[in-house]
Amino acid sequence: MKYQNYILAFIFSNCLFISKQCFAQQPLNQISILTFNVKNKLPADVSTWATMPTSLLLVAQKLPQAQIQGIKLVLQIKQAGTKVCGNNAQATTTMDVFAVRNFSAIELSAMLSQCPLLKPSNYTICAQFFNVDNYPISREFCKDFLVEDLVQSYSAPQNISPSNEKKFTEISIKAPLTFRWTPVLPKPKDPVMYKLRVWQLMQGQTGAQAMKVNEPIIEKEVNNINQAIVANILTEPCKPPYLCDFVWTVQAFNKDGKPIGKNSGISELYSFKIK
Repeated sequence: MKYQNYILAFIFSNCLFISKQCFAQQPLNQISILTFNVKNKLPADVSTWATMPTSLLLVAQKLPQAQIQGIKLVLQIKQAGTKVCGNNAQATTTMDVFAVRNFSAIELSAMLSQCPLLKPSNYTICAQFFNVDNYPISREFCKDFLVEDLVQSYSAPQNISPSNEKKFTEISIKAPLTFRWTPVLPKPKDPVMYKLRVWQLMQGQTGAQAMKVNEPIIEKEVNNINQAIVANILTEPCKPPYLCDFVWTVQAFNKDGKPIGKNSGISELYSFKIK
């Protein structure tokens, strides 16, 4: 009995000697995380989470009897238990003591501002509160979420000039003709290759039929620019079965040679003719 009293007295005296450390080691239930909502599927770019009000939401409550000197919220993204990114207690600014507080998606995503683009996979995001001395004062609360390999949707190029059904004279068509179109949108990170094709119609053909059956009279590729200059479209007088009617399209390809954009990256079919 005397030995036990001696141990207790020793612990008590040491606790008084290092009272700051004893005070810092407060129990984990000083703050309770009431709600931690995380959207099941989130974009790879963490900076966009702030624009999604339902992406993250955290509600925390301080226990009434808890005596806390400064509060820190640590938010981290983990994968298989290993931290991927997020803040830490040592480098996080303290906030005012609160009774109940709601943390919005804007506030929470700001704590993850240093996160890189997340690769498609499963992740866990964890929240935990610490005191001014970097000791945990809440239990760690974690939620799982998924980053999908989303395919960016692009618009196909759109023809600008020659405008649809434009008519040229025999003299004007002999000058170099500039074809223009809009770029693929949104702008891809890698260069886009555009292929211009021009077909000449035959008697009884529609533009769509000429595009499917006839060989193009012009095929020209340009990289990352939205126009192409073509000379000598009309090399000889239009005689049956050939007409002086033409159609043209532009198709967009990525760096791997695959079509990019809706409708296989092909613009709408435009026509022009020689009077």
